Amino acid sequence: MSTKKLEVVFRSVINDAYKVSLDAGKQIEKMLEEGAKNPLTEAEERKLLSSAINYIRKSAQKKGDSVTLENLDDDTDRIVDQIILKSRHLKVNAQEETPLDKKKKVELISRNGIQPSPVKPNPRFHMREVAMNCGYVKTTDINLWGDNVRLDIHIGQFRNKYGRNPSSSELLELMLSNIKLPGIDQGDEFDIRALADSISINGVRVPPIIDIDGTLLDGNRRVTACYYILNSEDFNSEQKRKVEYLFVRQLTEHATDEDRESVIVSLNFEDDLKKSWPEYVKARRVYDEWQTMVTTEPRRPSPIRERQMKKDLSIKFALGSKPDRVNRYIKMVEWATSFEDYLTVEKDLDEYQVKHKANEYFQYFDELSKGTSEGGVAYTLDRDEKLKKSVFDLLFQDKIKNWKVIRDLRYVGLEDRDELAKAIEMPADEDTEDYVEKVLGDARVRSKEARVVGADQRIRTFVNWLEKLPIGSFGNPEEVSTESLQKLLDALRLAEKLARPALEKRQKK
Repeated sequence: MSTKKLEVVFRSVINDAYKVSLDAGKQIEKMLEEGAKNPLTEAEERKLLSSAINYIRKSAQKKGDSVTLENLDDDTDRIVDQIILKSRHLKVNAQEETPLDKKKKVELISRNGIQPSPVKPNPRFHMREVAMNCGYVKTTDINLWGDNVRLDIHIGQFRNKYGRNPSSSELLELMLSNIKLPGIDQGDEFDIRALADSISINGVRVPPIIDIDGTLLDGNRRVTACYYILNSEDFNSEQKRKVEYLFVRQLTEHATDEDRESVIVSLNFEDDLKKSWPEYVKARRVYDEWQTMVTTEPRRPSPIRERQMKKDLSIKFALGSKPDRVNRYIKMVEWATSFEDYLTVEKDLDEYQVKHKANEYFQYFDELSKGTSEGGVAYTLDRDEKLKKSVFDLLFQDKIKNWKVIRDLRYVGLEDRDELAKAIEMPADEDTEDYVEKVLGDARVRSKEARVVGADQRIRTFVNWLEKLPIGSFGNPEEVSTESLQKLLDALRLAEKLARPALEKRQKK
């Protein structure tokens, strides 16, 4: 494990120690920081973490801290395993990151009569001018962007399987869908081959953008398609020569992290004709940034402050000046997280297969998150855990293919819930999809019938109650408020408007 990564893992344990006592925090911090400074084997890391956990447990026992003891209820080895597992998901490279100023610079070269030169005027990316140079580089000197969040799930899945980050050649194989990973059914997920056909005829029409060391900031698919052309027998020598060198834009050695972030946000969040990041990926990025903003606030933000924070976040990710889309993303990710937690923790399914499915059905979580008041979908599912889990199972099994039927979940009763549970055991085919739609459709019809049939009884009950109400109640503000009187008059006017034509129509018959 890299020193940087180890420090992040140890920091979470140190924070837990400080929650027990100042003394425990200082002792653990000293212990782990000494360990982080020295190269450790995995066995030594585990030993050090075990000592820290046991120290925190003993300190909590002395203090009588039941919350901490409950969190440390598992045996030490299991807790250490969980910490190590969690560390795998940290977005830090397995090897030490080389400072940018020490990385090998990729030099732009002259080709086809074009000399390397500054891009003038400075291009703007998300309200920011970013100085760049332009010129040619050899295609094979360009490094595919391993931190491209389009590949987050794939790289995490690769790391989980092989215990390391993919190499440059393996990144290429991931982009070409040549490395088979569970949960990916599409043969050419990123449409590289179709793009390669176009580039072999027209060339790369939009220059990729690279960092000073040749790392891509924009153009992963275009460069991957060029690699594919160079290494495929499907293209002739002339087509290969066309992509041997690429005209690119390159950040200068003075570029800042803010410059890089502006380029990434502008070219992946703002609308364009290229294949944009999936909404699942965008929403996750926004959600993670929101969590960071909340945790760095000195105190819990007020509603006014929270709205301003979301507005700032929306502007940062080119989502507009209103926070509506940020709110939508947060809700969708929260539901997607519940989906993933249930299927990976309770059902013990492969984490990355579940993530791929969450990506595929991400729009469905928008519908699931709507209707938080009584009678809404979210309200119904939040109060019926068994129904919610059945819906998650059906989504994972591809048995809900029409997002519109999600809206009918609010009508589900006990009988319908049992029928949906049966569908989980059925084979995944069109018949099962039709069965699920029928169950939800029948629930909607029954609910409508119940509302109509119950109308007569509710009207009778209200009229009987109103007739028995003492006349003095209407004049006493303590018994009937002015607002209620006004609402009653409005309701009676509406009732007259609806009831009189219905009575006249019946009298004619």
